[in-house]
Amino acid sequence: MDTIRSVYENQTDILKSILLLHCPSGIECDVTYGNGQFYKDIKHPSFKFDINPQTPDTIEACSTKLPLLNGSLNSLMFDPPFLTYVRQGREGNGNMIMSKRFSGYWRYDELEKHYIDTIIEAKRVLKNDGIFIIKCQDIIHNHKMHCTHSNVINWASSTGFRLLDLFILVAKNRMPSPNRKGIQKHARVFHSYFMVFK
Repeated sequence: MDTIRSVYENQTDILKSILLLHCPSGIECDVTYGNGQFYKDIKHPSFKFDINPQTPDTIEACSTKLPLLNGSLNSLMFDPPFLTYVRQGREGNGNMIMSKRFSGYWRYDELEKHYIDTIIEAKRVLKNDGIFIIKCQDIIHNHKMHCTHSNVINWASSTGFRLLDLFILVAKNRMPSPNRKGIQKHARVFHSYFMVFK
């Protein structure tokens, strides 16, 4: 077997690595299922939730309030949209292709609240030895760098989770961001993170 690395150029390799190391029976629940692209090459979860279901077998529910019993899950995936300054029905870049596909948040504190509330809910629905997988990206919002992956680690730790693994997904193309003119003041983000907690 090849050595499992922490850096890959496609998310399928990362997900397969996570399954091998931490979820040999598969990811049981995805609370931001979308159209299921994560699972095109791996087993689909038994429980699929999304605030805007895109498949007929996805249940409409927010990741912060799941219709599940306490301590009922072995594993859970959370991959919220990471874009800011985008949200349907608001000013900003709501017409961007990425925002139409994934939605987003107008302010960073909205994204922050979604992470924190979902981490609390994951703690409720996961078993004591349950696995919690979070995908995120560091972003620039309002001319300020937000180290989201570090924030998520701190929020999860304060809720009782322990970080088991961290994977970096390197993008082949630049990651999306709102279109702005002017002088570049920050490095353009070309990577995102998959973090595994217990």
